[in-house]
Amino acid sequence: MNIEQKLMAVADKFLSQVDNVGYQLDALGVDNQVNRHNLIAIAMFGQKRFEGEVDSLTARVESKVAKIEGIANLFQQYVKSGYEVATYPVSYAVASVKGIKQS
Repeated sequence: MNIEQKLMAVADKFLSQVDNVGYQLDALGVDNQVNRHNLIAIAMFGQKRFEGEVDSLTARVESKVAKIEGIANLFQQYVKSGYEVATYPVSYAVASVKGIKQS
């Protein structure tokens, strides 16, 4: 038997015991919500909630990454602009020596 078959056998045994507990509670006259359908619904709800939390976290991380990239691009533009301003006198002098008109 491979692991998947063993896991399915254990799950089947567990669900049959859950059904047995529900049957026994019904026999005693106790109103119950213990059955495999409710357990599966609870598990699926938990799975979907977990997926939603992961999606929310992913969206937050991507938003922060986009903000950081925007700040980095702005910083690069400032550095490039500052470099151009700082080197303008030298480039103007070189251009005027060569006879090229700078604007």
